[in-house]
Amino acid sequence: MQHYPFIEVSTACSDATRMEEFWRDMFDAQVIFRGNMMGQPFTRLVACGITLVFREDPQFRPPPGPGEEFFFREHLGLRVKDLEAAITELEAKGAQFVLTPAKVREFQQMKKDDGRKFLETTYVAPPLTPERIAAGEFKIDVAIMVGPDNLWIELNQISEPADTGWFPYG
Repeated sequence: MQHYPFIEVSTACSDATRMEEFWRDMFDAQVIFRGNMMGQPFTRLVACGITLVFREDPQFRPPPGPGEEFFFREHLGLRVKDLEAAITELEAKGAQFVLTPAKVREFQQMKKDDGRKFLETTYVAPPLTPERIAAGEFKIDVAIMVGPDNLWIELNQISEPADTGWFPYG
């Protein structure tokens, strides 16, 4: 079977220049191309180990913004070694965090009206087990910041046992 390494995410935006500036300012992105694609401005940059392509689209509709969005279903996830340090660094650059580890812990204690938990995992792939997770062998702490066009960027600090290796830190 061929090897298929993941190289890019391409998404619509309202302003490619603004998106480029955000990624350059927050994550030291390197712009590798910019111009027009099918008559619409675009920028292609390398940030966080991946190529991101942002194309202006006159029909683009951003998702709900801070205070209106609570599910963050569509987001880009980044792995960090130290979540608190990453939050501090990015806030110093002007980042706005809409979800913090403290808020996630609060959600995890809440139950929905029907008594269900905020997060219910129904399957855990071997070699991990629910018991190993409960023992603290696997843990993810999360924070979410907002970018232009309400692009949600999730930061993940992951602790996992050596026998999984699901989330390599590159």
